Amino acid sequence: MTEQGYPPRQPHHPGRSGPGRPASRSRTSQEPRRTGWQVIDAFDEGPDPDSDLPPWAVPGGIEPLRPGSRSRRSEGPPRARERDRRPEPGEPDQFGEPDRFDGPGPVPRREQEQPARLRRLPGRSRAAAARRRRSKRRLVTWGGSAIVIAVLVAAGLYLTRSHAPPSRFVTTLQPGEFRGVPDSCRVYGGADLRQLMNGQPKSIQPQKEQEQSSCTYTVDAKPTFRVLTVFLQAMQASLVPVGNGSATANAKYTFAQQRQRQAKPPKHTPPATITPISGMGDQAFSAVQTFRTNAATDLVTVLVRYHNVLITVSYQGEAGKGFGPVTVSELRSGAVAVARAALSRVKAEPTV
Repeated sequence: MTEQGYPPRQPHHPGRSGPGRPASRSRTSQEPRRTGWQVIDAFDEGPDPDSDLPPWAVPGGIEPLRPGSRSRRSEGPPRARERDRRPEPGEPDQFGEPDRFDGPGPVPRREQEQPARLRRLPGRSRAAAARRRRSKRRLVTWGGSAIVIAVLVAAGLYLTRSHAPPSRFVTTLQPGEFRGVPDSCRVYGGADLRQLMNGQPKSIQPQKEQEQSSCTYTVDAKPTFRVLTVFLQAMQASLVPVGNGSATANAKYTFAQQRQRQAKPPKHTPPATITPISGMGDQAFSAVQTFRTNAATDLVTVLVRYHNVLITVSYQGEAGKGFGPVTVSELRSGAVAVARAALSRVKAEPTV
């Protein structure tokens, strides 16, 4: 069975329009609506009625539309076809209908699959990207310049500032000064010590360090009572004594203090008779004290300073109650002999 076209329209009868029926519009006021297919009008006249039949009325069926024979070479770069282009808001589509959707249509699937950083966001044009690049270059240029200027200003302030004057105080050992002292029990020993002490002495060493050493010899056998003490000390730099604080200045200050203590001892202690000794170290003196109790006890002290080293030798003898006799000159000569031997050993020590 062959499909027919649209049924013919009824002729217009002006008298049929009733109160509940709207009047028909005139045929001459508006042309018949034509879309993709031409509507057949039974009252239209034409040379060939069959040529105006719609394609679906042909016995062979609907023939698919073929695109125009447009050369692909002339198409240029690939772009969206005109019929696939989405009309702008308010623009009629391919069927003559205005676009009813004001907002943007769905994002194509190909654009959805692209990463967000590859899709161009609204408002980011090439001009905006160029402005951002120029702003970044200006920021890098001015920032680098500011850093260079700050470094130059800091260097100038450091080089032109007034340096603090060097301190007049010495806090380390100076050339020619000694770091340590020899062993005090080995500066005078053997046969010379037995002859000096008038017997075989017993030694006690209460202190032995690098900076100071002490040794005491005793002979307590009637009629001999002798006590010999040798004390060596290498003074170090210090800001407490008067002077520049060097080790030698410290030794000078200590030498003067001990001399003053011998001349003016504490109460119930007899003052010493002080005699300078020339030709022994940098400074030297001897001090003689006599104590009167049940027996007479004489004490001779010899103090020598050499650079920053102090040598103290004290020699004591007792006379009375079965001991003695002993003279002050004998004690003094023995103390000076031990001090000279200790000084020779100190000079053999390495210096700074």
